[in-house]
Amino acid sequence: MLCAKCRQKEATAHFTIVVDGTEEETIHLCRDCATATGFSLERLDPKEIEALSVIGKKCEFCGRGAFCGEMRAMGGAIYWCFDCGLELAGIRRDLLITERPGFLQRIKEESSFLAFCTDPGLQAWSEAASQKAVETLKERRRQDGRDKGS
Repeated sequence: MLCAKCRQKEATAHFTIVVDGTEEETIHLCRDCATATGFSLERLDPKEIEALSVIGKKCEFCGRGAFCGEMRAMGGAIYWCFDCGLELAGIRRDLLITERPGFLQRIKEESSFLAFCTDPGLQAWSEAASQKAVETLKERRRQDGRDKGS
C-alpha cells in the first residue's frame, strides 16, 4: 500500500482515527511522511514514553486518579481524570472553533485527517491552545468553587 501523502513509498505507519468509539478513518503513511507530520514515536526517548504512563499519576485539576496525559512542549507532562479530560477537550474544541474557524470546514471538505497533518501552523497553535485550555479549566474550577483551597 502506498503512502497517502507522498504516494511514492510503501506505507509502514498506520494511524486509525477513532471518534466516540467508532473507527472513522485509517491513514497510511511512509516512514518519512509520518516523521514529517510528527507522528513518529521514534522521536521520543524511553524516559519520555515511560512518563506518558498514567499509573500512579493524579489529575492536574481535581487530584483523582489520572485517566490520560500528554507531554508538554515546555517539558514535563500533565495528567487528567476522565471528567476533567472531557471538560478540557470541550475548552480545546471551543478554542479551535473561535481561533481557527476555517480549519474544521477544511477537514470536512478534504474528508481526510491529512488536512490536520499538513497544516503548517497547527502544531504551534495547538501547543499554545493546550496551555490556554489548562489555564482556563483551572480558573473555572477556582471560580465555581471546585478548588476550595485555591
